[in-house]
Amino acid sequence: MSLSRLSHWINLKKNSRKLVISALGILLLILSLQFGNNFRTPTPEKNSSIYQPLTTIPPTAQKVNVGIYAQNIYELNASSNTYYLDFYLWFRWKGKIDPITHLEFMNGVEDWGRTIEPAYEEPKQLKDGSFYQILRVESRFREPFEFSRYPLDEQRLGVTIENAVYPLDELVYIADTQESGHAADLTVPGWKIKNSQIKVLSHPYPSNFGDLDQESNSSVYSTVRFEINISRPISFFTWKLLLPLFVVLFSSWGSLLLYPVYVDSRIILPTTALLTIVFLQQSYSDSLPDVGYLVLLDKIYALVYVLIIAGILETIITADWIKSGHSESIFRVKKLDQGFLVANILILAGGVMLILLL
Repeated sequence: MSLSRLSHWINLKKNSRKLVISALGILLLILSLQFGNNFRTPTPEKNSSIYQPLTTIPPTAQKVNVGIYAQNIYELNASSNTYYLDFYLWFRWKGKIDPITHLEFMNGVEDWGRTIEPAYEEPKQLKDGSFYQILRVESRFREPFEFSRYPLDEQRLGVTIENAVYPLDELVYIADTQESGHAADLTVPGWKIKNSQIKVLSHPYPSNFGDLDQESNSSVYSTVRFEINISRPISFFTWKLLLPLFVVLFSSWGSLLLYPVYVDSRIILPTTALLTIVFLQQSYSDSLPDVGYLVLLDKIYALVYVLIIAGILETIITADWIKSGHSESIFRVKKLDQGFLVANILILAGGVMLILLL
């Protein structure tokens, strides 16, 4: 090896080393900002639900049987965490307290747009002496959706009912689990309905709401919670989100199959793929609310970003190897491309499986 070629090779190794060190430094900085507790405010722990299972029924409380039958769900908006629910709501009770008078929908929004149509002008008295009333309710409700597993997430659409006046020791709900449910033809576009359930809970308040007649500074109310559990179909994840991403990634790997002397094409392909993936990620992010954590699909995109950037770095580093035009240099680049392609495929498969399992 001549002195000039040796000097060129040493400079090339130094420049490549600087490029790799710079890229690794940027990657470590990003990981430090994401995972280092010293660089970000710790995420507060999630509070446990304020609703607790109802274990005992006070003997002084009037029992009210409650049932819900869902008819329609529409205008599900993930960005605002809201949806419209159309359902039948019935009450059956014995006693002086009318459970409908001070009815309150705890997760309802836009009360001005809510419609409640009773089937009877006055509660119907049944043969056993109990009173019965059924309402047709259509209203907008809100649930705090959880998107950490998007687009394989599962959501709960429900309605929470409570009496605004009578506490647990005066009025308690009994869930009509046998007759409650949802219509067989109920559909939510883009989602699969898994099941529905109704349950009775207790809702403690650490306040007497300014009522000086109360001896205690806390109160507990009976609550009915009806939920419909939905999940996204797997086809939405594989065909609409994952397939376009992998097509772009595989096209960037096409640069590794090109003859090494086509340096311009070898750099253009992964660079174009990188820009395309940025727009793909933006397209699905627009349909989600602003959340302070990475969703499952974000993690897959982060893995793909690393693979494409690694491909760009590999192309830049090997570009100088073939300047001499020697067959040994070209053979060396081809061998590196083959190993690099196999390593990328293994990292992608293993990384995606690990992300899905965790």
